[in-house]
Order: sequence, then C-alpha cells, then structure tokens
Amino acid sequence: MTASIFDYLTTGLVWAGAAIAVLLLFGFTIFIHELGHFLAARLCGLVVDTFSLGFGPAIWKRRIQGTEYKICWIPLGGYVALPQLDPTGMQTIQGGGDEPPLRNLEPAAWWKRIIVSVCGPLGNVVFGFVLALVIWAVPPKVEDDMKFPGAVVGVVEAGSPAQAAGFRIGDRILTVKGRPVETWDAFVTEAYFNAAGGFVQVSVSNRFDGVCAAIQAPTDKDRLGHEVVKGLGVAHRCAIGELVAGLPGERAGLEEEDVLLAIDGREIHGVDHAVSMIRASDGRPLEIDYLRKGARGSATVTPEQGEDGVWRVGFYPAMYVVSVPMWMQHRLPLDQIQGDAAAVKRVLVALVTPKQAAKVGKVLGGPVMIVSSLWLTVLSGIAGALCFVRFLNINLAMLNLLPLPVLDGGHIVFALWRGLFRREVPAKLVNALVNVFAVLLIGVFVFISFRDVWSLNRIFGGRDKPAAEEVAEPDEAEEPAVPEPATAVENR
Repeated sequence: MTASIFDYLTTGLVWAGAAIAVLLLFGFTIFIHELGHFLAARLCGLVVDTFSLGFGPAIWKRRIQGTEYKICWIPLGGYVALPQLDPTGMQTIQGGGDEPPLRNLEPAAWWKRIIVSVCGPLGNVVFGFVLALVIWAVPPKVEDDMKFPGAVVGVVEAGSPAQAAGFRIGDRILTVKGRPVETWDAFVTEAYFNAAGGFVQVSVSNRFDGVCAAIQAPTDKDRLGHEVVKGLGVAHRCAIGELVAGLPGERAGLEEEDVLLAIDGREIHGVDHAVSMIRASDGRPLEIDYLRKGARGSATVTPEQGEDGVWRVGFYPAMYVVSVPMWMQHRLPLDQIQGDAAAVKRVLVALVTPKQAAKVGKVLGGPVMIVSSLWLTVLSGIAGALCFVRFLNINLAMLNLLPLPVLDGGHIVFALWRGLFRREVPAKLVNALVNVFAVLLIGVFVFISFRDVWSLNRIFGGRDKPAAEEVAEPDEAEEPAVPEPATAVENR
C-alpha cells in the first residue's frame, strides 16, 4: 500500500514538474518574441507604454522609467504597447488594459515600424537557432545503424486493404501523389491531404529487392475522422522482452533487451518481420545480429519446433521504436530550422489549396493542443522538449509575419503603404480591419480549443477496454507477455 501511494505521489510530482516546465518554456517563447519588439522600439527611440506577458488581470506589475512591466493571469500570449507604432489602438484589442493618457506623439517613421514589427519574429528565429545549436551539441541517443532511411514500411497487416494493394515489408515510400516524402510523418500528412475517393497515389521502392511500384493505396478514416492508409505500420526494431529458460535463444547467448538488427544478413523491419523469418527457418541455424548496450554482436541460433509445429527461438518480442516526431528529424542546426520552416510552409500552402484547405482546418491545433503536446514532450525528455520549443518558435515567427491586421505582418503592410504612398491607411479602415480580424481570430481560437479538448478525449479517453489478459507464446508478435523494455527512443 505504501509503495502504491509513493508511486502516485511520484507520478503526481513528475506531472506537476512537467506542467511548470511547460509554462516556463511557453512563457519564455512569448517573452523572446515581445523582447524583440521591445528592444527594437528602444533602439529606434519609440515610446513603450507596456511590456506584458499574458493577458487579463495582472499578477504582478511595476512601472519603470515610463514603461509598465507586468505578468498577467492568462499565459497564452503577450504584447508590447507602442503608441507611435499603433496609434489606432491595436494594443487595446491585444489586451492593453488601462488606456494611456492622451499625448501628442509623433507617429513613428514607416521604416522604424517595419523594423520593430520584424524584430519580434526575428527574436523567435534567433532563439530557435540557439536551441538548434544546443540540440546539435547533445550526443545522439540512437546509433546510426538503428535508423531507417526515410518512410519505411515495417508492418503490413494480413488481409488488410494495404496488403491487397501491393504494399510489402521493406517498402520505402518515395512520393505521395508526386510529392517526395522523407519521413513517416510526412507520408501520413501527404496521404491525408491528397486522399480522394478513398485512394491516394503512392510510389515505393522495396529495400530488399529494389523493385519500384506505383500503388493506388486505399484510405479509410481513423477514430478522429482523418483519412489514413490503414493496415500499414512504420518500420521499427525488434527487442527481446524476455527469454525463455532452456530454449535456443538463451543457449546461444542472447540477452533480454538485446535489439535484433538482422537475421542471416536480412535487416529486420519489425516484430512481425522477425517472427515470420524465424518461423520460416524450418529449423536451420540462423545468424542473428543484435545491438547490446551500444555494442554490436551476433549469435548463431537454431530454432526448435514446438508441439504445435511452429519454429521458435524462445523469447517474447517487444517493439523498439526509432521513429521520431517531425521536429526531431535533423541534427545539423540549419537542417533543423529548415525542416521546421518546411513543415509550417506545407500547412500554409495547403490552407490556400482549394482541395486541401478543409482538411487542414480539421487538424490544426490551438493553444490547448500545443500546451498538451508540449507537456507530453517534456515528460519524454529534455531533448524532445527543446526540439518542440524550437519548432514552436519557428512556427510563431512565420505565422506572425502573415499579412493580417492583428499580426506583425499587418503592421508591416500598413507601414509599407505609408512608405510607398506617403500617406497613412485611413484610421477608420484600420480600426475596422483590426476589429473584424480580431473577432475572427478569437472565434477561431475558441472553436479550435473546444475541438482540441474533444480530440484529446478521443485520443486518451476513448480507448476500448482491454480484453482479458492472455498468455502469449514465445516468439509471437501479438501482445508481448512482458512490459516492453524500450517502447520509444528519441532519435537525438
């Protein structure tokens, strides 16, 4: 009983610590953005009324040399109130709080307004690059020979439409409707965007025999209503969860938590793949290559036939997943930034593509999903958390440069108008545009937040109850009988 209470307390503390880390990381991202605006405004000699982290009532505030610094209760944003940059009152819509006293201030020069507007997103890009340098300096946790090159199929469910369409284990997915894909996440994304009429065109090249094929892949909806190619699984490694005493695996020197890399020189692409090769051995000796605590080794194992006629080595397999999220695919700093920018660009392009815009709208995540994803990533480890925050900063920088009146890009457009035509955009028009887009943006955020809550409930709360526990036979791919020693590994 004491151990159970201790476990609950430990789990609670870990979760609480992760929640605090999320607030700090998310808050610091906003702080960097607003600091970019603030420093640029100071350097340009502009008046700064307020520097705020968060919206709503202030938890803490202090006025220093004419600028009010404050931290507010709602930590999902922030703003810098610049009356010379925003004389029409956009700062009030952004949450400016108390109205500043009436003053006769000269509007900022158009080029200064552009500099101040750009420096917020620029701050996020610089911070993202600093994080990329830190991530690059951290030694990788997965050896190069553990990775699979590109989007590689490791599971093809027997009798599934994917198998009927022609998918095979070892297929590397090259393109989806002509668009190249480099990762499994990219394959899933492109399949969702380009699926039509229950199919999507996919080209593959098999890693074993080199055969290339164009496949009309059947799609179906998952539990969230998103179209996916069902019956396929990403390639992963097969680990030894538990050895059975006295059987060939133990006698040959295999150990628990060994990661199996190849059988007779043929690379293993997953648990199912390893089991099928062992069962097809007909009792002949197998040369098994493995990875044990970072060191490679090999063992010759002769399978034994059970009473049911199935050939077995004598271990319970476990999945050892080496696929990683899109924000953790690269090591070199510039590659990390370019990968983040490409992912954001792909979504923005889809938003303005008629046949894809509606699908993008169904999967866009708001503050609730972002914070939840960051929390889960923090729980997985500091490297993943830093990668996600880097991606978040690049995302924030690019979105803020969109030419919408309530964003930095809107300020830039208005300033360019002043520079090109020597006159300001009419104040009434600016106010109307700001009000309309502010209402639309708030409405979208509220809608997406409610949908995020629904989606999270479907993902984490809508699972079916597990069936009664069954005892698995050694070397069976279904339901490993022991906890997996390494169900997820960060590719860092």
